[in-house]
Amino acid sequence: YGNNFNLGGLSGFPFAGNTGFGAMSAHVPDDGFCLTIHGPHVGITQDGVVGKVERSGIALVDNCCGSAIAASNYLKGITDGSANINPGIQLFSDFQQGAVQELILPHGKRLNDADDRMKELPYALYDSQDVLVRDVIESGKGGIKQGLALLGGIQINTGPDTDDYFHPLRFDY
Repeated sequence: YGNNFNLGGLSGFPFAGNTGFGAMSAHVPDDGFCLTIHGPHVGITQDGVVGKVERSGIALVDNCCGSAIAASNYLKGITDGSANINPGIQLFSDFQQGAVQELILPHGKRLNDADDRMKELPYALYDSQDVLVRDVIESGKGGIKQGLALLGGIQINTGPDTDDYFHPLRFDY
């Protein structure tokens, strides 16, 4: 794919923000184009369990995406009353995870009402990210002279012996 510029962070959120996108756009040649791809990821095991994945060389079938699942569990605890809102959520030592937990808050009812919370979780994350990504692009696209394409979706991670997939949800150019 040639040169790339990583703008993301935990759960696929664009943590580089407006400043990072502006820095990236300054690297696009005058006659160049920019393809921006974004989205959360989710694991699916060989036997179809969503939210887990087998990893090469590791016996444990582990959570995927761990950050997203931790945020979902935090949100579930708040909505069912078993946890309190953490006022220290934006501690610098775990800033990105705190932000993921805040950014998923508007999707509490949606996730609680879902038939399968783990299947709905990447879509809820995508919806939060899509708003942020479009805002970041709008504010920082001035350095891109030829054009920009935006591809958003969900990265689907599978075990080491199978191909991963991408479920596209947006393509704008």
